[in-house]
Amino acid sequence: MRRRSLIAAAGAAALLLAGCANTPRQDAGTLAIGKLTTALPDGVTLLRPARGAPQLVTAQGQARTGQRASANDAQTRFLVGSISKWIATVAVLRLVDQGRLALDQPVTTWLPELPPASRAVTLRHLLSNTSGIPNGVAQALRQDRAAIEGSRITPLEGALRYGTGAPAFEPGSRFDYSFTNWVIVGGIVERVTGDPFQQVVARLVLQPAGVRDTGFADAAWESLPHAALAYAKDKTTRKSSAMPPMVAASGTVYSTAADLVAIADAVYAGGLLSDRARRELLTVQHAAEDYALGCRVREIGKNSTKHTVVWNSGVFGGYKTLLAYAPANGAAVVLLNNTDIEQAEQRETAQKLLDALLQAR
Repeated sequence: MRRRSLIAAAGAAALLLAGCANTPRQDAGTLAIGKLTTALPDGVTLLRPARGAPQLVTAQGQARTGQRASANDAQTRFLVGSISKWIATVAVLRLVDQGRLALDQPVTTWLPELPPASRAVTLRHLLSNTSGIPNGVAQALRQDRAAIEGSRITPLEGALRYGTGAPAFEPGSRFDYSFTNWVIVGGIVERVTGDPFQQVVARLVLQPAGVRDTGFADAAWESLPHAALAYAKDKTTRKSSAMPPMVAASGTVYSTAADLVAIADAVYAGGLLSDRARRELLTVQHAAEDYALGCRVREIGKNSTKHTVVWNSGVFGGYKTLLAYAPANGAAVVLLNNTDIEQAEQRETAQKLLDALLQAR
């Protein structure tokens, strides 16, 4: 099955880019894509050379093993880890566009229960992981992991319980990739809207983007149609992670490759956000990490061939995911994996595929 899939992928790659102009550089890009698609890791891969162009979706490996074994395919849903932060940020920016939130207001504007020292922390600091608020969730996990992973408390409850530490450094001066930043983001959204965070994201982002296979995982996640299970590298040992609701903004979204691209199209080329909000989403806040708001933004290529790329990666147990998207023309690479691939390997594969796509334009 894998051999048939790879042969089909190589042929589809050639068809996908058959319309490219016949120049040496473009031929090199097309040839590179054909070669790369014959050696893809297990999971689902989506390639698109430009907005409006056909998408190539290929699948390798198993979504599930054992008695209910099923192969990965274009409809397979994966947990996408920290790509959830980008989706959460889009929801926040929609609320900013509506005048209900402001990026540079103190978080105590909406959560006055937080300590006075948190008045120096803005919503922008949370979304860029530069708040300095101690990672109370991580501290609680070290003390009693089972209790935290089994908790059903909401983002608002979690923010008021675990986000109460005074900033450990001047907000905006350092980068700290902290769960707690995102628990507080979720709590602010719940306080402002009066609705559960997951419902707000569905209403403001997922429904307008027209996606049907994306949502927030809960205890029933594995029973959903087309849900991939996560495995260790031996592809037989199950890996799983609990999903307390309070960390929804940080990493509990599930999606498909096509849905992730549809969301990106709605964000960067549709009417989902104002021009100002899109600029905020693409503005790097911490240069050493290429981190903007909820995602990384990188410049790839040189001089006239330079491209701005939104680079989103995620880890959740054995799930490893990556979305690379060029807002200017919609070139996209998505890699979804459920066998605990090394992130460095996944990143290298995505970079090669994206370089080839951009060369083949």
